[in-house]
Amino acid sequence: MAPGFETEPNTAPVSTTANPHARGVNNAHRVENIVAAQHLSRGALLASGLPPLVPAVYAWAPYRPEIEGEGGLGWMLDEFRTGEELIGVFPRLPLDEKRKLVTELAQTFSCIQAVKLPLDVKKFGGLTFDEHGRIVDGQMPTLDGGPWETYAEVWQARLRAQLKNSEKEGLVLLGWRPDGVRDRIEAFLANGGVERVLDSVDVKQRVLVHGDFTSWNVLFESESARITALLDFDFASVTHPCHEFFGGFSDIGGGIRFEDKGCQFLAQPVLSGNFGQVPEGLSEEQLDKWEVAKAWDAALATRGAIRPSSIAGLDRLEDLRVMADMICPRMLSHEMMLKRAPRDVQEKQRQEIQVKLLRLLEKYGF
Repeated sequence: MAPGFETEPNTAPVSTTANPHARGVNNAHRVENIVAAQHLSRGALLASGLPPLVPAVYAWAPYRPEIEGEGGLGWMLDEFRTGEELIGVFPRLPLDEKRKLVTELAQTFSCIQAVKLPLDVKKFGGLTFDEHGRIVDGQMPTLDGGPWETYAEVWQARLRAQLKNSEKEGLVLLGWRPDGVRDRIEAFLANGGVERVLDSVDVKQRVLVHGDFTSWNVLFESESARITALLDFDFASVTHPCHEFFGGFSDIGGGIRFEDKGCQFLAQPVLSGNFGQVPEGLSEEQLDKWEVAKAWDAALATRGAIRPSSIAGLDRLEDLRVMADMICPRMLSHEMMLKRAPRDVQEKQRQEIQVKLLRLLEKYGF
């Protein structure tokens, strides 16, 4: 049986078709990457005696751009799971129930993070299958090119992709050519800027990253009060563990983008791993978030999982994430966001971002 497949579905499967025109998606190994990531994650959970929250895959086909029409679309048949998105339930649950659920999620996450990568997966990137059905290095679903030999190359590709996106016609960004900003970005990329930022980072670390581990992608069954599934491996990759925390866990206080949720009061304890002193003046809602984040962090620590406080050079990694976001910020590049802001407002936003971007480049000597 080829990796990724399971036979004899116990329930009616769910059919998913991959939209090849989705914004910002690399279709090269998109379906293969999902199938392989789910296969590895599900296998690890089963081997650990944990509930197999990752659905089985019964059949799939890769994207075939050479075939016109629907016949060339990539698709999957997944195991059906009951439940509703945890995001709609979690805020209403009692604190003790929240603690219980984040502890369960921490078990699942820790197991996936510790997945033993196949011998033929040696680089940074995505996953695919060779002609013998073995899982091997592939391209990421969120970044063209690769796989890459080094972690610095991942960031080089990411920053250059953002720079290219900033050149799109009609954007106030203008590829950052005005005021010599583009020249400074290019100098950063060409003269070891990425490597300088990564100087104190363990650039050899590679783990399987889910890429969107949030309560939006967790199913919860209210009647049994249990988690029934972890879904959406669309953004899975093999890369440095920090990437799981850039976009995940924000709704349970485990991510590091504190400004997005107005949770700056969690920054110090999450980044240090020390929840000893509760800040004064927190609202009842903030105290609840504090306790949930504390339970999550403790559960990860108990299992020896990599968490923000154990990642060397996380502040520098965050600088690279922020730089990438500033080079082509969503507010100045996404069609829906642009419709909400007049051109003069966009220009003002660009100028404000430019000041921050130049300050960040200067921090590293560029």
